[in-house]
Amino acid sequence: MDISKKLPSSKTSAKVECKYPVLPNGQNFVVSFGSQQSLHGNWQVVDNVEAPFYLCNRVFENGILSKRRSADHRRKFFEAEIYLALQKES
Repeated sequence: MDISKKLPSSKTSAKVECKYPVLPNGQNFVVSFGSQQSLHGNWQVVDNVEAPFYLCNRVFENGILSKRRSADHRRKFFEAEIYLALQKES
C-alpha cells in the first residue's frame, strides 16, 4: 500500500510504504487474548481495502463464515492485532 507524504522542504511527494505486506482476504486467525470475551474465537479477513484496518467476520466451529452484521460477528481489527494472533498460534 502506498501513501503519499508531502515533504516540507522540497514540497514534493514521497511514497511511504507499509512495514508489512497487506494480509490477503481469507486469512484466518484465532484471538485468544484480551479482556473482551466477545473478541475471542476464530476470525477471517473479508476486506483489506482500508489496511491497516481489516474487516473480519467470525468463523463458526463448523468452518462456515458468519454473515451477521452485529459487533460480535463483524469487526475491524488493526494489523498489529492480527499479527499478534498469528504469532500466538504458532
